[in-house]
Amino acid sequence: MPPVPLSSPSVRHRLRSTRGFSLVEIGMVTLIIGVLAALAMPALKRTTISARASTVASDLRTFASAFQTYAQQNGKYPPDSGIGVMPPLMVGSLGNTSWRRVTPIGGRYNWEYNILSAGVRYRAAIGIRTLAASRVTTDVTQLRAIDRLIDDGNLATGNFFLGVGSAPFYVIER
Repeated sequence: MPPVPLSSPSVRHRLRSTRGFSLVEIGMVTLIIGVLAALAMPALKRTTISARASTVASDLRTFASAFQTYAQQNGKYPPDSGIGVMPPLMVGSLGNTSWRRVTPIGGRYNWEYNILSAGVRYRAAIGIRTLAASRVTTDVTQLRAIDRLIDDGNLATGNFFLGVGSAPFYVIER
């Protein structure tokens, strides 16, 4: 059988059809990827909220335990400190913990001793306060997720709630 010349229509058609994808094929792949991404986004958001909530809840429990232990050993809680500043008397108890870093929900931890907030006196509490460089989230879904892990799931009641200026507040002792 004689060789088919490269200029024949059937060879040109075969060469042309094996060079790449058609616009329809590319469009379908793009559409499928878009649909999969749209389906994955809510799950990713839920996972992110859950991870942040778990970290903050764990931090607050760890800190509360350290402050309560200090109070039992010394008969009193350490004095109040500034936002993001570890109370000097707690350095041995808290060590080099996440107290000094920006929290997963923004802001920094703040030790509150014997304070009056919204007309209520609290003997010991931990606040999460906004600093100029790091604002605390106002995402109610995120804050409720933290509250469900620590407390009753209601940001208006219990030991974890929104205090003055809607700042998250965890009461250790009233």
